[in-house]
Formats: sequence, structure tokens, C-alpha cells
Amino acid sequence: MRYGSVCSGIEAASIAWRPLGWHCAFVSEIKRFPSAVLAERFPDVPNLGDFTKIMPEDYEGDIDLLVGGTPCQAFSIAGLRKGLEDDRGGLALEFARLAFRTRARWVVWENVPGVLSSGKGADFASFLSTLAGWEVRVPSGGWRRAGLVTGAPGCYSVGWRVLDAQYTRVQQFPRAVPQRRRRVVLAGYLGDWTRVAGVLFDGEMCGGDTPPGRHAGGPAAGSAPGDAGACIPLDLTNLDGRVRHLPGKCYDDPLSAAYTITRRRPSGVCVGGVSRMLTPVECERAMGFPDGYTAVAWHGRSAENCPRWSRYRALGNTMNVNVMAWIGERIDEADKEACDGRQEA
Repeated sequence: MRYGSVCSGIEAASIAWRPLGWHCAFVSEIKRFPSAVLAERFPDVPNLGDFTKIMPEDYEGDIDLLVGGTPCQAFSIAGLRKGLEDDRGGLALEFARLAFRTRARWVVWENVPGVLSSGKGADFASFLSTLAGWEVRVPSGGWRRAGLVTGAPGCYSVGWRVLDAQYTRVQQFPRAVPQRRRRVVLAGYLGDWTRVAGVLFDGEMCGGDTPPGRHAGGPAAGSAPGDAGACIPLDLTNLDGRVRHLPGKCYDDPLSAAYTITRRRPSGVCVGGVSRMLTPVECERAMGFPDGYTAVAWHGRSAENCPRWSRYRALGNTMNVNVMAWIGERIDEADKEACDGRQEA
């Protein structure tokens, strides 16, 4: 499977899909620090920059899948929920247009759950309409946490599902990751809707499982080497009173998962009665990345002295590796079954 990645960030998809043996034909990222991470971790993969300008002649060969997490701020409370009126929200439609230009058989797209209610559901309807090739209207009662839309001839059949990283278990992450992070994950196939249904809804349903746990007093899953004592996740966004769009809540249950990592600031833990921020390595683990993945030479600093806030922002803006692994494994299985069926025919 050859894929192209847009709004790549620090490329969670490639880390997730490496065990599948898939090949990344190109990445597309315009922000400087994430681009530096991509250049360090994927030196042989071209970064095509602004994905709205990508044409088939800009990369070698065809791609089978297009993946991207277009900016979520337009659909989030923090971004004032301007939806498609925001230039960042309009990039969702540009993603759909690029999918048709590449003629990728599969598409994978990720965003915040707020996209389902943005514009009273009309923004998501526009996105689905562009992919499916016919006018999709907002259903009575609004969009649900999961759904499926059949595509017109030559267009994408698409399905979506809200997944939470703390429940999403795959072979690499049998205990998932210790973080609440709910995201809409959309999969589309250029043809039969049953392929999409098989990927998103057949077999294991991860939404009703339990989050990763540990024994009281033991080390937290996200603890950095050398940390000792019970780690109680808490929300730091309310400690200084300046960020009010997230609920202020501390966790006194050691089994609770932390709030999602955001681009504004990471969550924190209470160790031995002392509150501290999560370290960049802990944030990498919470997102499913290898330790030190975002530590690269930057602005004249060595990798060992890479600015932590650059690392925090990049990790807050990326996808969860385990969620991308879950969707990738299921697409890989569905695609192999389709190839076997064609060979038997």
C-alpha cells in the first residue's frame, strides 16, 4: 500500500503503519518545527508543502490511500467554531478535492468531534457531499457518533466513527494509551460501501472497552524513567485561571486518564503531593510515539536541548498513533481480502 499524507504534523500515520510495510510517497507540512521533525525522521520522503497545490505530477507513482488531519481549530470551542467560514475549516473540502485528484482508493481523515455539530451539522454535510458526489443533508436530530454514506458512481463511500484513544487497543498498544482523546475518524473507499463498513464496524468494537489501568500506588503508564510514587493526572488548564474553554477538574482517582494533550499546554500529574507538568517524553508516550521522537536539532540547539514548547505544540496537534494503527490494520486486512477475491475471480 502506497499512501500520501497531508497536514502531516509529525506523522503519526507513518509510525502507526510502519509494521504493515506500507510506503509513504509524500508528506505535506508547512509549519517549521514539525517539518524539521519530518526531515529528521523521514529523510527520504519528500515534503510537498501546501497540500492544496499538490498535483499527481508532484510525486512519483500512484497512491492507494490519502490520509490527513486537517486543522481542527475551526471546529473546536477554542477556535470559536467558525467551521467552513474559517480558512482552516475549508481545508477539509480541499482534502476531499485532493483525494479525487490523486484517485486514491482509500481516504482516512481525522478531526475533533465538534465537526459533527459545526454549522448545525451543515459543515460536515458539505464535506461528506464533496466526497460522496451527491448532496448529503443533515439528518433529523443531527449527526451521530458513527454513520455511513454511500457514494455516487466514481465517488467515495464514507463512514465515520468517534474513537477515544484510551479505549483503542491494537497489537502495539494492548493497553491503549493513558489519555482521553476523542476524535472523529473517517474512512472512505472509492466504490463499494461494504468495504468501509467492514473497516469501521465489523469485528472488535473498541468504544465500549475499559481504559488502561494500573494498581494503586504503582507507576503510571506515562511516567518518565526515574519518577516514583503515585501519579494522579490532573488538568493544569485551570491552575492559572487564564484558559476557560476547558472544564477545571482535578482527578483524585489514580485510575483516571488525563485530559487530552492540547497544543496550548500539556496535562499534568501529581507525584508525591507535588504538581508538575508532563515531560515531553511522557507526552510522546501518551500519543504513542517512541521516546525522544520530537527531540531534533532546532534553531541552533542540539536535539538534547530541543525547546520543549515546540515539542509540546507538535504533540498536541498530532494524531494518536494507536488510533491510526487501528484503522490502518483494518484497511490492510480489507484490502488484502479484496485482492484475494479479484484473484479468485
